[in-house]
Amino acid sequence: MRRVRKSLSSEDKKGIAIFAVGVVVLIALVIIAVHVMRAPERGYDEVTLCNPQLPRFAHHLVVIDASDTLSAHQSHFLKTHLSGLLESAAVNDRFSIFVLDDHYNGLSDPVIDLCKPRSGEQVNALTANRQFVQALYRERFEQPLDQAIASAVASGEQPVSPIYEALSDVAALNRIDPVAENVNLTIVSDMIQNSRAGSVFNSGAAAIDGLPLIDLRRARTTVYWLDREKYRKYQTADLENSWQDYLGSVSRFEQIQRVRH
Repeated sequence: MRRVRKSLSSEDKKGIAIFAVGVVVLIALVIIAVHVMRAPERGYDEVTLCNPQLPRFAHHLVVIDASDTLSAHQSHFLKTHLSGLLESAAVNDRFSIFVLDDHYNGLSDPVIDLCKPRSGEQVNALTANRQFVQALYRERFEQPLDQAIASAVASGEQPVSPIYEALSDVAALNRIDPVAENVNLTIVSDMIQNSRAGSVFNSGAAAIDGLPLIDLRRARTTVYWLDREKYRKYQTADLENSWQDYLGSVSRFEQIQRVRH
């Protein structure tokens, strides 16, 4: 007896096609979900926003000498410089900002210690909520940095300026990120060392020549030298040369740039 082959109707074929497309879409969504859950950018620390699964191109350490109030021009310069650093930094670059004043015989705890997260413009709209990411970027990164800068530039006159002690603490307290490919140390100060280790007021440039050596060999060091009218007789070419020699002996010294009052 001959078997009769029943052909599929157009409706049946349409249903099978729709089912097949649905299966493909479901598989694609599962793959995307797995990819998102395993993506390195999801592995950041909730406190520091640092991500151990991503490379860290640079660690920016900024030591701000708040032993004297910054002038309006110097405050603007500092904010502009730090804003430029933030804008040019790569995702997962780390920023550690410290303030130096008479409350500390050396380095303060960091007033900010964060890694740069992705901004809303840098995330994939298919796998992330851009508005949420941008809000996180502003709330956890931009705003704390702005607040840290504002508090750092608002300090008054202080009798002690332990610049050497702060730099010594950077090395002794392991403040340099061990996984960062590059380390950039920025010192914002009038460079008038005044502590038990040495005082420019008492010894002039010789106070810097007598400072003990420390290990900042990984750090590229830049000084933004804050000119002070009242310290003009101390902020001499000899003092600048002494700081250049000292920083060149303990770190990868780059430059001293004067910032007018």
